[in-house]
Amino acid sequence: MNDKPNRPWLTASLLLAVGVGTLLPAQTAQDFTKIYDSYLAAVETGSYSQASPLLSKEIHDQLPTPAAQAEYMEMVKQMSPIHYEVESANVAKDGQSADVNLIVTIAVPEEIQKQEKLPPTQRAEEVLRFVKEGGQWKMGPPLLLGDPDKRERPKDLNMGSRADYADGNNTEVGGPILKLDKQAEGTVFVLRMTDQEIAVFVPAAKVSPDFVPGSILVAHGAENKSDKLKIWAADAALYQEPAPK
Repeated sequence: MNDKPNRPWLTASLLLAVGVGTLLPAQTAQDFTKIYDSYLAAVETGSYSQASPLLSKEIHDQLPTPAAQAEYMEMVKQMSPIHYEVESANVAKDGQSADVNLIVTIAVPEEIQKQEKLPPTQRAEEVLRFVKEGGQWKMGPPLLLGDPDKRERPKDLNMGSRADYADGNNTEVGGPILKLDKQAEGTVFVLRMTDQEIAVFVPAAKVSPDFVPGSILVAHGAENKSDKLKIWAADAALYQEPAPK
């Protein structure tokens, strides 16, 4: 968890693009947030020269002039959270890119609170994009998303029995594992989708020790008859990138 001084509210929102990969070790996730903390400290100064060594070529290419660089620094200063916590972290299998998903709290200025009838702070999900360039991790453009508290969720994690689900196994879902809940006959994995969380029950015999928070789980099974956000899995596996043709 980290805290920073209040920053103005950024009204723009972006669409979620979920990356796929493997779970980062805890220490590696901490290393990425250290880079982010250094980035936030540079943003706090307003100095592009201090932020520059942390930024990817993609960002540099979009900022060819001092005016563009100043505008960029002002924009990202508006995006700076007053608090954040890490939700999950994934690195691509080729080891050249990574995503770190945060839950951030952003201060809303009084004038925006009045105009849009907003509370003093708002929570949002933010995806930090990292790329490896010259052997060093650099920050790409972050994605600021919606309020995680407004995601559609299953009513509870009481999964019932197979009889509570549709006949056949005609539903397939996949997404990063947010959390898991071990139960008597198996484990419930809560997957994060774009604007939903889906609870997937995987029978004990089909649970792998590799199914850990942050990894990408793909499950095939049946939808609950009364709660579409519950799935009883016939099979489940970690996402595998297609082999190159």
